[in-house]
Amino acid sequence: MSPLRRFLVESKSQWSWLALLILALITAAIFEVSAPVLLGKVVDAIVSGLQTNQDINTIFASIDTIILWLIAIYSGHALFTYFGEYMMASIGSKTVLSLRTRMSTHLYSLPIEYFHDHQRGDLLSRLTSDLDAVAETIGEGVPGLVSAIIGIIGATAMMLWISPILGASIIGIILVGIVCLTWLSKRARRVYLRNQNALGAFNSGIEEIVVGKPIIQTFGLEDTTTNQVQVLNENLFKSMRSAAFTSQLVEPLVKFLNQFTYCLVAIQGGLMVLRGAISIGDIQAFFLYVGQVSDPLSRSSYIMTKFQETAAALGRIYEVIDTPSEIDNGKLVLSNSKSPINTDTIGSDSSIMGNTSNPITHTGTIDFEHVDFGYTPSNVFMKDINIHIPGGSMVAIVGPTGAGKSTLVNLIMRFYDIMNGRITIDGVDIRDVSRESLHNTVGMVLQDAWIFTGTIADNIGYGKPNATRQEIEYVAKLAMADYFIRTLPNGYDTVLKQGGDDLSQGQRQLITIARAFLADPSILILDEATANVDTRTEVEVQKAMNTLLKGRTSIVIAHRLSTIKNADFLLVVENGTIVEQGTHQELIERGGHYKELYENYVAGRRAMTSSLIVLIIILFSKLV
Repeated sequence: MSPLRRFLVESKSQWSWLALLILALITAAIFEVSAPVLLGKVVDAIVSGLQTNQDINTIFASIDTIILWLIAIYSGHALFTYFGEYMMASIGSKTVLSLRTRMSTHLYSLPIEYFHDHQRGDLLSRLTSDLDAVAETIGEGVPGLVSAIIGIIGATAMMLWISPILGASIIGIILVGIVCLTWLSKRARRVYLRNQNALGAFNSGIEEIVVGKPIIQTFGLEDTTTNQVQVLNENLFKSMRSAAFTSQLVEPLVKFLNQFTYCLVAIQGGLMVLRGAISIGDIQAFFLYVGQVSDPLSRSSYIMTKFQETAAALGRIYEVIDTPSEIDNGKLVLSNSKSPINTDTIGSDSSIMGNTSNPITHTGTIDFEHVDFGYTPSNVFMKDINIHIPGGSMVAIVGPTGAGKSTLVNLIMRFYDIMNGRITIDGVDIRDVSRESLHNTVGMVLQDAWIFTGTIADNIGYGKPNATRQEIEYVAKLAMADYFIRTLPNGYDTVLKQGGDDLSQGQRQLITIARAFLADPSILILDEATANVDTRTEVEVQKAMNTLLKGRTSIVIAHRLSTIKNADFLLVVENGTIVEQGTHQELIERGGHYKELYENYVAGRRAMTSSLIVLIIILFSKLV
């Protein structure tokens, strides 16, 4: 099914209004095609009066009724045309709103892999420019096309009624024009699709410049980035030029047909007047009807090219909508307490897991059982992974960059589904648990702090919408964020915009940590959560985390190995495989991968300290 036809079928709730719209436009067209005949009668009356030497008053007296009818007809045409366009604007707004809501809502249900495979700028282009093209076509194109079709049919019918011979000649020319414009319309669809794709790529390039401006300036890549965007801009220019060339072919073609048709009416009609086969008033009416045909033909050809642009846009929109949603067959519910936080019970864990008919006591034990995983079936990254994380324990995952540390916790969160084996919480396969319940129970703090537009209080309370201000301020104190928040002009009511760019990276991170404290999850994952805070703040935050982590399962990923020495046990990951596990002391004594990592970390810290000492000495000597 074509995108346009599918869109029409899915908009059946508006069909009754569309039928009323067509009825209004038909009425307007009837008024419009009636006018030339009456004008022809006016011309014939004037010619007849001049031939019989009638005075001007006598001539006007014979046509005054016709003039009143013309005023009524033109008024009716204007009224019903306005009514139709107003109704179409309402229909279009509702239809596009429904489509926009449907697309934006569906984005939330798509798997993370989809966002990895598609540029954000392109997705934004589909939500904005593509939907704008649909809205424009519905608001202007649909009534314009309906009016054009009705006008052409009515005008040609009237021409055949006045003079079948002259009318048939004009219809032949019109059919030639329709064939040419149909071919042009089909070509336009391919051109507009390329144009929409080029626009999406250009938007993605601009987005990268805006988001990555500090990095671009740091590495002096302004010229390189400018050249890359210039290539995208040139591609967009070429596609827009091609689209413009295709659309601009319509007007010269229609004008040529109009001029040819006017010549035909003038010559053939003049000969017929001389033979007495037709009156001058009828020729006048023919000229008006030719205008009524040529103008709608020009508009309909332009609208048809817009419909092709809309078809391309709808194709890109339906590509998103038709992408299968993330599969969630889980029926069990993980019950996670959201009661008001009490300073005496902040570390307690009373969560339970199960469904309404068979509740299960929840301790937070996590098991990987013969798990295989790969981002593609042909590239299995992890094979036969077996891990046992006792409930209430603190587990640290260490390893070199790209070893698979974040992948392990992403699997627990079900951001990706495993290929073989199973991951369980207290013996229950997480695939049997609803994603919403899983994510309410398993909290996660990422290295990249995510801040949305809103107040600081709103950002902290994101995971618990019904949180009180007292709770929000309490967890902010736990996360060491209260002090800097109160130094801001509006404190907790300070509005953050542009991802919190007016805060430091460390301050943004403290807000997300406070957010996790407030959510009070049964299982907490910290993925480099303190990587962007200074050492002094990290020590204080670590104390607060120790309070938060009591009595609950926690998984910590950290490059600063000093922060995870007290973990109950460590998992050493390399190339997607668990190569070692044990306590810090056990792994040091074993002398394997972890010992090498730790020694390199200590050596790096010593080198950094030595460099700082040398720098201080040099600065001090210069000052002295």
